[in-house]
Amino acid sequence: MFEKIDITKYSVKKLVVIPLIILLVSLALLTSTQLSIGSPVHLGMDFKGGTWVKIDTGETREELTAKFSDFPVTLIADTGIGNEKRIEFDMTSSAQKYDLLIDMLNKEYGVGTYEIESISPVFGKQYQTQALRALIIAFVLMAIVVFVVFRTFVPSFAVVLSAFSDIVIAVACMDLIGMELSLGTVAALLMLIGYSVDSDILLTRNLLHKKGDLNEKLRGAMKTGITMTSTTLAAVFAMFLVSFYLDIFILKAISVVLLFGLMMDLMNTWLLNAGILKWYAERKERKKYKRGVKRGAEKVKVKKEGKSIK
Repeated sequence: MFEKIDITKYSVKKLVVIPLIILLVSLALLTSTQLSIGSPVHLGMDFKGGTWVKIDTGETREELTAKFSDFPVTLIADTGIGNEKRIEFDMTSSAQKYDLLIDMLNKEYGVGTYEIESISPVFGKQYQTQALRALIIAFVLMAIVVFVVFRTFVPSFAVVLSAFSDIVIAVACMDLIGMELSLGTVAALLMLIGYSVDSDILLTRNLLHKKGDLNEKLRGAMKTGITMTSTTLAAVFAMFLVSFYLDIFILKAISVVLLFGLMMDLMNTWLLNAGILKWYAERKERKKYKRGVKRGAEKVKVKKEGKSIK
């Protein structure tokens, strides 16, 4: 497999052009969504407000949808705890609807047999701010650590750009399939920052700190990195299958975002980041060669003039 996908056969331009085009398309999609709905991604109940109910029932989703047809149901999903179901309603300002919902729950399931909570748009806005702050702080801290470790602008910039691209494309994929941003998907994006820099740092350390042929170092790092990411992808895909079968909404959302991000990380690490690092390493070697040639020419010139060289 690694023989067939040998990236050392391609020029730097061919390596970086596809990831950059996909990144630009993703940014355009997020900008379009921002202009149309006021947010770069569709917001879930955690961030826009609403009401959720947890009840222990063996009723199917279709039966619950029919039962609560008089209310603005936005989601019905299993929580993964026995027969417990989570039902979300788009009710943020209708006190009358809320009271009617309470009466119906008391009548159908009994007082104290369910959990109910409302999130106002004000608190939802606060959650938005906190989630955005958490993502920015995590990303900035990651960038600082990368710059401190490598202490060189181009390799550090390549790692940060690759991680940034993973996050942006993952969010754009959420937009494409209509997935809403929730606390679960924010957690997945935070995990994705760590997953993203893992293979990037492996690649950078191999190319810049190990001795040997550049292409051989790149092939070795790619073999190790793809093996690492593939095992993570397999574990996340298994989580997706289990959550899909059991209809556990939070785990399903987390696994989908991670799958998007990890697949994009393969592209961004071994095309975008590898391309930038290959260009940087080759440029560094050319400069070193030119300095050696120039130094050798100066020595020859000094010898011809009969001067000693220390």
